[in-house]
Amino acid sequence: MAFTTEIRKGMIISFNNEPHIVIAKEFYSPGKGGAFTRTKIKNIKTGKILNQVFKSGEKLDELEVETKSMQYLYADDKDAYFMDPVSFEQLTVPLEMIDGGTDYLHTEAKYIIIIYEGSAISVQLPAKIALNVVETTEAVKGNTSGNATKEAILETGAKVYVPLFIRQDDKVVINTETGLYVSKEN
Repeated sequence: MAFTTEIRKGMIISFNNEPHIVIAKEFYSPGKGGAFTRTKIKNIKTGKILNQVFKSGEKLDELEVETKSMQYLYADDKDAYFMDPVSFEQLTVPLEMIDGGTDYLHTEAKYIIIIYEGSAISVQLPAKIALNVVETTEAVKGNTSGNATKEAILETGAKVYVPLFIRQDDKVVINTETGLYVSKEN
């Protein structure tokens, strides 16, 4: 059991006797009345997303889940495949469970896979990931008024706006939550 003050993104709870994952949460403490937590939860079995309000002090049933650090192998049209680097056990995860699809999946990175009742229910992406730029245009001299950016295509196929000084084959750090450029990696 967990209290509403302990709700966090990625938490797995039982709601209406169904497993749900917390996608987003906001705590509110109005001037009048009791405090509450407004959440967005996703049903793990059906994929349906609900907006739910929990009053402060309410108890939630937190479900037992297993977490594994796994390496991304490859993806096809509908699934991504991960491998446990210790046991070499492979796990298939539907792409719709991964925020951004394959945009932030890289074979050299490890990801936290959340498993409930033997099935993968969520993939936690790292906050930032470094990827190579495979295609971008050259900067035009004199085009520097303000915060000038250009589009770049990364090795995963993701498109992101980067500063003009970024060139093809540079490695850039991307925030996986916002999809925005963070910095150039040396």
